[in-house]
Amino acid sequence: MPQVTTQLKALLVERHWQSYPAFSREYRRAAKKIDDTLASTAPSREQFQRWTAGRVKTKPQPNHCVVLERMFPGHSVVELFAEYVPPQAPRSTDEETTTNRRQLLQVGGATLAGVLLQQMWSEPSKMQAALDECSVGDPQFLELRQSAKDLGTRAIQVPTASLAEETLYGFHDVRKLLEKKQSLKVKRELAICGAMYATVMGEILFNENHFTLAKKWYGIAMKAAGDAKHQFLVDIAHAGGTYLPTYTPDPHGVLASVDPRLETPHRPTPAITWLWAFKAKAHAMLGDEYAFRRSIDKARQCLDLSSPDQISAGIFSFLPEKLEFYEARGWVELQNAEAASAAADRALALYDFTETTEPALVRFEQASAYAQIGELQEACRIGISALMDQRTYHSVTVVTRAGEFNRLLGPSRSEAVRNWREILSTVRKPTPLALVSA
Repeated sequence: MPQVTTQLKALLVERHWQSYPAFSREYRRAAKKIDDTLASTAPSREQFQRWTAGRVKTKPQPNHCVVLERMFPGHSVVELFAEYVPPQAPRSTDEETTTNRRQLLQVGGATLAGVLLQQMWSEPSKMQAALDECSVGDPQFLELRQSAKDLGTRAIQVPTASLAEETLYGFHDVRKLLEKKQSLKVKRELAICGAMYATVMGEILFNENHFTLAKKWYGIAMKAAGDAKHQFLVDIAHAGGTYLPTYTPDPHGVLASVDPRLETPHRPTPAITWLWAFKAKAHAMLGDEYAFRRSIDKARQCLDLSSPDQISAGIFSFLPEKLEFYEARGWVELQNAEAASAAADRALALYDFTETTEPALVRFEQASAYAQIGELQEACRIGISALMDQRTYHSVTVVTRAGEFNRLLGPSRSEAVRNWREILSTVRKPTPLALVSA
């Protein structure tokens, strides 16, 4: 039986909204124009697929009906879920002409039919889309910013690869708007939004082991934020990009990245705190305890003096628990197991364990501290719990840290170490992520 194409699906294809992320974005945009509370009512992916496949037997919920009719002016919900019938070209015989006349629309002294009648239905919605695209105002900026910020928060709560398509579409929307003639104010706001989306994409690509491509996205994030004169976002993107030499690992490269910024005038922010934390970790990797202590102290002072409204969960900030984690890692590098264990305990007391990577990384610091004092059974128990926790996402950071912990265990053939290595052997590094072109 041939698949039924609905009017809804035909309109989505016409506007290039047929993918679920594109539809969700436009749904939220239309919903917010009605009532902010409706923005969170977008249908699930499965529901969207039922709608477009024509598998709907009853009208959707009232809130969905209201939003859909706003998205497609001139179309009722009943029409949207009806079978799509392409407009017919005018027929020439007398009988066909008589049939066509039964479908004419009288407007004043003019009579419209066929293609013109179809345009009567479609043109208002096309104009609505054009107006939405060209009239960039504060509400749209706020929506774009909030969407990027939400992605930055979700990046620590879900596997980052799952956010790639949505992030790319958001960045694409911003870029298309920037290609149009805009005022300087509008360009600045769009550049800020673009910087945020690009930073999220850098985070995704880094976690998926695409270091070269991640560097490109972090670079454009810094450029966009710099053009907008938004120093905080420049520093956030800079910090994100510093993951790359950290995990190469290249501690000298980390210092070459962060020192020029830290040696210039700056005010205390979570982003600057992050750069000091990277500096501390690099010095610890080089065995310089004095420089490590000094940098950690600088980071702590900086975070204490930062504005509270800048401190929040997600990749656009830096929390106290993350600083404790960096300190724990530094003490592991410096082989001070007692200090490492204490810092890891402080971090774990603060972390939200719904996060997908950093709680696992902190537990590896705990496990490493036990390994350094010869408590291999407890070390392996903690390492296994970190790796096997269903909330742990096996990003490049987690897999890399697991490998480092494994090397720390040395040639031991104890049962605990064998069990650990058997589990580790089942874990694979993230594979290259397939992305659609923007």
